[in-house]
Amino acid sequence: MSFKFDGFDKLVAISKDNADAIAQSGAATVKAFEEIAKAQQAVVAKGVEKADAAVKAMFSVKSPAELADLQSKLARESIEAAVADSRKLAELATSAFTAAFEPLNARFAAFQALTKVAA
Repeated sequence: MSFKFDGFDKLVAISKDNADAIAQSGAATVKAFEEIAKAQQAVVAKGVEKADAAVKAMFSVKSPAELADLQSKLARESIEAAVADSRKLAELATSAFTAAFEPLNARFAAFQALTKVAA
């Protein structure tokens, strides 16, 4: 004896689509974390290089006035780089996580459309 429920096949298809969307979202999230980690590594590497250059430049100064000018220049460059790097990382995170939520948002929109049709 077998039972047949009206709409069971549709429910199975919806569940499969939801599972696929979750899998796609998970894969996109992993990719997003990888991209952000790579970008952060690049920022750290660039910072180490700049710090090394700054130390070398500070050891080459000949007067207190030259040291003060160099410190002012290095501080300004450091702040500008920090702002630019932060902006870049924020933009990367926003675009990456938008892509990660896209499959879930599509499923939510499909569910809303389905409930409107049923109502």
